[in-house]
Amino acid sequence: MSANRLKLNMEKTEWLWMGTGSNLDQLPESARRLTLGNDVVDVADAVRVLGVVVTPDLSLDKHVTAVSSKCFFQLRQLRRVRRSLDNVATLVHA
Repeated sequence: MSANRLKLNMEKTEWLWMGTGSNLDQLPESARRLTLGNDVVDVADAVRVLGVVVTPDLSLDKHVTAVSSKCFFQLRQLRRVRRSLDNVATLVHA
């Protein structure tokens, strides 16, 4: 990383092992931590890659939950501007 003038940002660094549940259970305890120089990075339960939440078993449960949560938040925000809009129902259904 130093040869390419890169610096590790520990606040944004995440990593996880992917595989079946039985394969992940067989990992030794030493494989659950990654040492980069003086910094130690623990395995994450889920990571965000290009806006998609990825879990070790590649299920989309956490991603669907996150997207649904954001959508419902935005729908609730329409209350603040509904007086300014002519037809809120059309906007919500869209």
